[in-house]
Amino acid sequence: MIVGLTIAVVIASGVMLAITHSNSAARQQRLVVGNYETMSLMRETVIALQDAEIGQRDYLLTGELASLGPYERARLRIEAGLRQLEVAASADPDATLQVREFRSLVSAKLEWLGGTVAAYQLYGQDAALALARTGTPGATLERIRGVGDAFIEGQRLMLARRLAKLRSEQDKADIAGLLVMGGAFVCLVAGMVIIVSGAGRLERAQRELVSRSSLLKTTLESLRDPIFVINAEGVVVAWNDPFARLAVWEPAKNGTLTWDQLLSDKSPATRALLEPLKFEAEAPDRLLVARVSFEGRDYDVSRSEMSGGGAVVRCVDVTEKLRDEAALRQGQKMEATGQLTGGMAHDFNNILQVVRANLDLMKDDVGDHPQILARLQSAAAAAERGGRLTQQLLAFARRQPLAPQPTSVARLLSDLADLLQHSLGERITIELAIADDSWNARIDPGQLENAILNLAINARDAMPDGGTVRVEVSNVMLDRSYSILHPDVTPGSYVLVAVSDTGTGMPPEVAAQAFDPFFTTKRDGKGTGLGLSMVYGFVRQSNGHIRIDSAIGQGTSVKLYLPRTLDPVTEKAVDPAVEPTGKERILVVEDHDDVRQAVVDMLEGWGYRIAAAENADAAAALLSADPEFDLLFTDVVMPGTLPVMEMVALAQRLRPGIAVLLTSGYARDLIPEPSRSGHAMIAKPYASEALAAKVRGALAARRMPPRTQTVTPQVKAGATPPRRVLLVEDEVVLRMSVSDMLVHLGCSVVDVGSAEQALDLLARGDTFDLLLTDLGLPEMSGEELAAEVRRRFPKLPVVIASGYARPQGQAEGHQFINKPYSAIDLQQALDHAAQAAPPS
Repeated sequence: MIVGLTIAVVIASGVMLAITHSNSAARQQRLVVGNYETMSLMRETVIALQDAEIGQRDYLLTGELASLGPYERARLRIEAGLRQLEVAASADPDATLQVREFRSLVSAKLEWLGGTVAAYQLYGQDAALALARTGTPGATLERIRGVGDAFIEGQRLMLARRLAKLRSEQDKADIAGLLVMGGAFVCLVAGMVIIVSGAGRLERAQRELVSRSSLLKTTLESLRDPIFVINAEGVVVAWNDPFARLAVWEPAKNGTLTWDQLLSDKSPATRALLEPLKFEAEAPDRLLVARVSFEGRDYDVSRSEMSGGGAVVRCVDVTEKLRDEAALRQGQKMEATGQLTGGMAHDFNNILQVVRANLDLMKDDVGDHPQILARLQSAAAAAERGGRLTQQLLAFARRQPLAPQPTSVARLLSDLADLLQHSLGERITIELAIADDSWNARIDPGQLENAILNLAINARDAMPDGGTVRVEVSNVMLDRSYSILHPDVTPGSYVLVAVSDTGTGMPPEVAAQAFDPFFTTKRDGKGTGLGLSMVYGFVRQSNGHIRIDSAIGQGTSVKLYLPRTLDPVTEKAVDPAVEPTGKERILVVEDHDDVRQAVVDMLEGWGYRIAAAENADAAAALLSADPEFDLLFTDVVMPGTLPVMEMVALAQRLRPGIAVLLTSGYARDLIPEPSRSGHAMIAKPYASEALAAKVRGALAARRMPPRTQTVTPQVKAGATPPRRVLLVEDEVVLRMSVSDMLVHLGCSVVDVGSAEQALDLLARGDTFDLLLTDLGLPEMSGEELAAEVRRRFPKLPVVIASGYARPQGQAEGHQFINKPYSAIDLQQALDHAAQAAPPS
């Protein structure tokens, strides 16, 4: 028993010693790892400072904002590294002092770098380079490296002491282990348990090691970009599959891969991407990051040096990123310009409206005074020119008010030929090439005329000694492959208008800026730089596409791709003279006092009864108290808590059938398109004649409250009764057209504007032989209506009309007809639906 107790005490003592020294060794091991991490942080911070200096030099030399990317990212890495160093060195006073000194030097260096960048941005490249050459850099990189090396040396000395202590603790742990094993030799069973337990831990550790290795390999393979590791001898020791494909290398067949092989002619891709890094050059001449182009793609090739020699190299495809950044910059520039010009145009148009309105009022007061009338006419013309100027400012920001309509581009160009010849002069030869079967485009014809004339004048200016301007109109199809290269393009059918010249042409760097606002190559006073910008904004706002092709000595061609439309071109009827007088009651809502007073004076002068309000809130109060108005004439953009369009809706609820006329000098998305809102609109500034015509037109086109309409054809005695059709269509004009078509086909038609109205009719017991519904209805769609009808009225046939392809797996059991359709198509769809219907 005494021997057993002694053995137990010896084993217990050995175990305690082993545990104590193992814990101490583990603590020392953590401290060693901390030393390694601290040294690595210092190295990475110095490297980041080098990256910042490289980025600063690139920016000073090239002036490209993209060069500031490495500089800004390096600053973030430096700040993060400094904070981590302070935390890591907080337990060591000496190390803390060294880190503080290192931070002070790095901060001074960064302040100097930032100063040169700021000097470049404020005063230009020369000033920045002068500051870089003559200014005090704050702290040299060599001094910073010296402080960093001293810190690392101190960490190495501490590391040596800790390693020695670690070995001592491990030795003591070994002795304690021998003591335990000695006791375990006496107590074989206990020793076997310990061995088995140790073997189990070892197996788990091995499994964990294998799992981590697999995870590392999986992580490496998950990277889409090629990445590989090359050792100090120039041999590739680790890689992923994208790199193997890039290098056209099969490890199982080709064996090891060296740096020389990567730069050989057998691997053109890796040679083009890796050669700029200058891997074999001396350390100061090596590049850590290089931008390389290969086969139309852009790559950022970077490498990270390893402490033992060699590097980790990664090739990142940044083509899409650069394209997106360029598109974002262009969009931000256009948006900022649009915000500026939009507000300016609103105020300027209000001022012009006051001027124009008072000029029109004065014409009636001056009588027969030719000189005064001439002066008034001159002032009115100046106001019109001011209005056109605001439209020019809005054009390149894509915020000009457009009136798109189906337009024959071929006819428009033919009508423009004489004006082009007169504008370009006798030294310019004009050639028109118009396809015989050219399509129509949905475009604002007036703006298109201005665009063509603008491009033709630019072409003339590029040919000071004379030449040829060729204007072509043709049909083109832009496919998906083209849209991939030009993300702003939607694949489809377009009408191409190309304006080409035989002038001097433009180099690529000038052509790349041709659409930028205020960019011009003409001398001072000869151009505003807004011409091509306005054309660009007009085409993009019209959902089109524009491109420019030019080369020195080969001339320039600007191509406008305008979206095709299948709608027919409507001929404009000549409007008879409008009599401005009237007795109707009009509510004028305008926040600008002078504009409101001028409009009230004009309308009262024509005999109308006028009430005025300064904003939508005041107008709503007037309407609530007395809604008996015939016309609501309101500005769209005004201050106040109630949105204007909500006030318009309130007026229509209180006074069904009231006419609405909208106006604004601010052409933006806040202004509804007349085709969508159903309201007439007049843009500021406007002449009195234009206002009179708009007022009379709005009053004449007053809409009555919507109602269900039944149209029944005449049926002869003894004939088969007409087929009763329930027509559901939200567009009023289209509903009337389809209703007429059905009547001509011998049907009795009840038409409604929504699915809810149709279901109400069916629920009341009205009987129909067929339901014809549009697919895109408000609230409940045509598909949802068809499904509900099939559930509640399974014997009623349904025909769905749509301008889109038939939805997959939707509304099965119903007949579909694609818009646009003829009477024959409609008849066939009705017959087919009636035949397929279940028997009553």
